[in-house]
Amino acid sequence: MGAITGTVVKKTELSGEYQTLILTATPAAASDTVTLTAADHGMDEIIFAHAHLTAGLDANLTLLQTSHDSGAVITIKQLKADGATEASDWTGAALEIIVIGRVADNT
Repeated sequence: MGAITGTVVKKTELSGEYQTLILTATPAAASDTVTLTAADHGMDEIIFAHAHLTAGLDANLTLLQTSHDSGAVITIKQLKADGATEASDWTGAALEIIVIGRVADNT
């Protein structure tokens, strides 16, 4: 598992304290993590996260599974075309992550 950097492409506010964030990243391992922070991303609590490939789709990198914890860590699992075998080649790969979240009230 590797930690990758999510670069902010766009950030917009939704109703109330919730925001939408679009990140881009370069995958590097069969399972990567992106950690959001209030300082860098404007949110530290994730409500929803979804990742999809924007480049590098081939038989060795076909599917993404996205999950997140109760805080601000997004895990992206990358699979080959069979849907069961971990991806093994990220040549030219890029992904986009759409996140809905907020800055948690720590008061």
